[in-house]
Amino acid sequence: MVGEIDYKRYVEKMDALIRDKLHELECQPIFFVGSGLSKRYLGTPSWLELLDAVASFIGTEKSAFNYILQKRRGDPIAIADDVEDMVFEWAWRIKPALFPSSYFEADLDKSIYFKTVVCKIIDDLSKKNMINAQLSEEVALLRASNPHAIITTNYDCFLEEVFIGYEPVIGDKVIKYNLNLVGEIFKIHGSITDPASIVMNSDDYRDYRIRKKYISAKLLKYLTEHPVFVFGYGFNDPNISEIIQDVGEIVGNDGFIDNIFYVKWEADIGKLASLNEEYVVGTGTTQYRVRAISTHDFSWIFKAISQDKEFNPINTKILRALAARTYKLIRKDIPQKTVEVDYKNLESILDVDEQLPKLLGIVSSSNSNMTHPYTITQLGRRLGFPGWHGARKLIEKVNKEKLVNISSSDNQYHCLVKTGDKSRTAKYSKEALSLLEKVRDGDEYNIHIS
Repeated sequence: MVGEIDYKRYVEKMDALIRDKLHELECQPIFFVGSGLSKRYLGTPSWLELLDAVASFIGTEKSAFNYILQKRRGDPIAIADDVEDMVFEWAWRIKPALFPSSYFEADLDKSIYFKTVVCKIIDDLSKKNMINAQLSEEVALLRASNPHAIITTNYDCFLEEVFIGYEPVIGDKVIKYNLNLVGEIFKIHGSITDPASIVMNSDDYRDYRIRKKYISAKLLKYLTEHPVFVFGYGFNDPNISEIIQDVGEIVGNDGFIDNIFYVKWEADIGKLASLNEEYVVGTGTTQYRVRAISTHDFSWIFKAISQDKEFNPINTKILRALAARTYKLIRKDIPQKTVEVDYKNLESILDVDEQLPKLLGIVSSSNSNMTHPYTITQLGRRLGFPGWHGARKLIEKVNKEKLVNISSSDNQYHCLVKTGDKSRTAKYSKEALSLLEKVRDGDEYNIHIS
């Protein structure tokens, strides 16, 4: 069984791995979000609960729904097909005001009635259920994480409400979308804002599996060049496993995809026999390993991500506009000579790292998470130790030899960073790393506190 101390050490290790990967790749993460996140924050139903709710909505008795469950042996897609037929018959018999008259006249697929009811149920639940105070704090931390983009199989609009300014890209539009932007929510299974777009029945899933390779290829840049965090899916969920396998087939990487963190919610960590650090996707010779995190609290993960962002705060709307205009300028306006370009001036700007940001209205960051990027655990690992203890001993050695405690104040080696209303985290700089490397190796060193 997992004890409290074991879990604390596990969190410290995973926290360091997250921060190290963010520093290594030097870019904001991609989130892959499943229904578990919406269920946690909005109380939206699971797949079978949703189908049960649809059946109840059209007046089907519970025993009739149980009959379908037994008949289809719990196969969720087959059950969805049966419920879809029931909704179709009900819609034509009752013709409720829920459906516009065009549904009964236009050449639409019969699934539109079923999908419209599904969207109404999810929308009503999303508006009805309130996030409690504790989870509100967690959602605030999620919002502060500012991912580069989000990929989701969820239909609801929770993510659009959390990440203000992010642009939803629904269904097949993902395939043709320009990925040189920032701040998108790729809703690859559709959205309640467009009932026809959602993936619900066997025909939808058959079509989606054909398109999935194109979607995976389109998103490959994101899934290989950025840290990727998977939230809201259980292990073995085919929606995420198939995407990971597609990535693995393309990048290989000796079977280990170390930039993907598969986060699994565990209600009771103490009952686990062990804590996951890796997860294996696939079978036989086509197995791929990703990092795995088991947790009963997402807060520390969101904090680890948000404390390492380069822009604070990020105005996603402005970044999107800047990226879109720059892309159009390079791809269209300059080649077609619709603008005059002062190449000599541009060359002088590009030769100096500080000049281009100034041209774009960007100033150097004074964020202490940038100047002091390492926690003491990260510092210890970069010095070659298994954890923070080695770094602490070297700091104590400096104090003993030079009578200077670099951790006692905010300085070029160390600072305290606010991580909550009352909490602070000690962070260390590259100068601290360089100093302690000399101390570790027995080299001469000087120390100057400023």
